[in-house]
Formats: sequence, C-alpha cells, structure tokens
Amino acid sequence: MRKRLGGMAGLLACAAASCGGAALAQNVLSGGAWLPMPLYQEAIASSPATGLQSYVATGSSAGLRAFLTNDSAAFERTGPVHWVGSDSALTQRQIDDYLTLGPGRYGDPAGHGPLIQMPAAYVSVAVSYKGPAEPVTLTPGQLCRVFSGGIDRWSQLGVAVAPGLDAFKVVYRADGSGATELLTRHLAGVCGADSPVALGGRAVFKDAFKPGLLPPHFVAAQGEAGVALVMAGNVSAITYTGPDAAFTAGLKPAWLVNAQDGVAYLPTPANVAAAMQSHDGAGLPGGPALRHPSDSGWSSADNPGNPANWVRIVSQPRHGYPIVGTTNVVLSQCYADPAVAAAIRLFFKRFYEDTLRVSNHQMVPLPAPVRARLLATFVTPVGDSSRLNIGNPVICGDLAGRG
Repeated sequence: MRKRLGGMAGLLACAAASCGGAALAQNVLSGGAWLPMPLYQEAIASSPATGLQSYVATGSSAGLRAFLTNDSAAFERTGPVHWVGSDSALTQRQIDDYLTLGPGRYGDPAGHGPLIQMPAAYVSVAVSYKGPAEPVTLTPGQLCRVFSGGIDRWSQLGVAVAPGLDAFKVVYRADGSGATELLTRHLAGVCGADSPVALGGRAVFKDAFKPGLLPPHFVAAQGEAGVALVMAGNVSAITYTGPDAAFTAGLKPAWLVNAQDGVAYLPTPANVAAAMQSHDGAGLPGGPALRHPSDSGWSSADNPGNPANWVRIVSQPRHGYPIVGTTNVVLSQCYADPAVAAAIRLFFKRFYEDTLRVSNHQMVPLPAPVRARLLATFVTPVGDSSRLNIGNPVICGDLAGRG
C-alpha cells in the first residue's frame, strides 16, 4: 500500500470530506489553451480552494505536452502539472501512450494513474476583421480562399471599403493552437477544390503550407493576446479568435454561411449552442468502464473509461454557427497529495455550478444534464459506480499519484 500522506487512510479521509482546514494544497499548477485563459484566471482567483496558482496560457499543444510529460517548464514554473486546459482534444494515441508508456502506466505503483478529460464549455472560433464598415458575410468557399491565401482584398469578396483599406492581412496563430485546430478541421470538411493547401485539423497553422510558402500577406502571432496586438496594429486585417471580449475588442465578427443548411450565422451563444446540439454524436458514454487500451471494448464509443469519449468533435454542424467545439480540461485521477485532489475537486465543482461566469466570457455553459453527469462521474468525492472520480481510493490507493 502507498505510504505517502497517510496512504489509503488519507485518501479515504479526503474522499469523505474536503480536506479543507486539515490540509492545504500547495502550488496547484495549471495552464494551456489561450482561449479560456481569462475565464480560468477569474475562476481561480475567486475559488475557495486552497493552493491554486494562476492559470498560465501557452497554447493548447504546449499545455497538453506539459501534462502528458508532467513538465511545468512551459509554464515557467517548477513542480507537477496538475491540470491543463485545451481546445484540442487528446488523440487516442496520446491517451494510449500515456497509459502504457507514460506517467499513467497501468499497474505501476509509481505511476500517476489514469487521466481524465472533460469538456468545460461550448466555444466558437470567430472570424473577426477590421477595415470594412459594412457587415461581412463569408460563404464556405470564400472562407477557404481567405485562409489558404487565395484572396487578399475585400473587393474580391464583394465588400466595399474606404480607399486604402482594400488589401488586408491574414493574422494567424504561430503556436500550437486549439483554435487553429477547430478552424482547420472545419475547413477540411467544406473547402474541397477551394483550398490548395491541406488545412485539415492542424493545430499549427503553417504546417498546412509547404515550407517557406506562406502567402506574403499572412502575419504570425503568438497566442490570443498576440493576435489582438497584431490586429490592433493593422487597419485592414482578418483573423480567427476565441470568443472572449478580452481578445476581440475593436474587432467585428463575420457572418459565416453554414454549409449544411445554407444559413449565415454570427457566433452568438444561441447559434453556438444550436450547432453543438445539432450534432448526432453529442451523447456521453454510458457503458461499463474499461480502463486500459488492452481491454476488449476499450475503443468502443460507449466506454466511459476511455477519456477520448468525453469530448465530441463537431466539425460540420447541421445548423448554427459552423466553427464550434468545446474547450476541455485534462487532469489526473490520482494525486500524491490528497489535499491537491480535494482542491481540484472543489474548484471544478464550483466551476460547473457557476454558469454565469462562463457566459460572461462569451462561452456557452454545458447543458445541465451534461454538467450533472460530469460532476457525478469525475468530481463528486464518493463518485458513481464507474470509479472514475478524482482521488477514488479503490483506484488510487496503491498508486503514487501525480506529484
């Protein structure tokens, strides 16, 4: 049995209570995606949970890498990476490697135990612009040609602008970005012959182009804050951004035509919710929990033990705003310090309950039944029969846990 911090007794005590008062979690580190940074920083600052350090934005790719290797150097911190935010879902290979070769290796008492992946909110990727005074509406073909470099003037889109503003810059994320992945995955489904580059589902935008062949009117930016800065320095430009007003001030969102229903939509909360809810595969897994890639049935879409099944990819919604997805959190099921597990449980309990905070950051809270299911499965100290909850003493009792 594990001896650290009271072993099974400590885990059981923290499962039955909150560990608040009796033990304080120290330096609970988090970071990752830029898109939800203002939301998470505000939620952490107001949380009653102890030891939570401010969320550090690095981009989704760097955040996932930090979690999977338990290396906080990307956050310019030291110590364990306790949880990360990402607008990119973990791939099945990343999950399988983590459980067989990485820190979560199955059956190793020194391992961290399984990982958990949960959607946090519905989000849009807005195509935002400066220059034209009139509203801009883009068809799927026009959107493809803009982001593949085939169009560099508003007049080519039939949009009238003031003299000197016709030529525009395309501002793109240079870092590994979940927002880029959501955009390029959508474009892969609608572009066809309208795009000469392979935009499909890439988190690094320039990877869609041959080395050295990015169009000359494309401008790189690091992170959402970098996009906002570059956009502020140009009088005529177009980009893609997350929905938070912290990054979209001074920009206008374009109307995008949904390729499925032919209707133009703005990235409003109602249109984002409609898009997510129109997806046939939006249900959560409900079968028996199989925990390891070697288990028969591991890859079944109804296996709640496979973290890939808790995040649904919606690249071509039937209705609503067409570039949507979820911003997600990735965390460990087992932690070396029971107080850390308790602090994380308390943080996410309050996070899922405070739907107004999510809405205030221009994201869409998950539907109430989805939030209830996530809380019951992963966050509630006692947990449900699947034993997938954070700090579950049966699963974590003989493991070192993340620390």
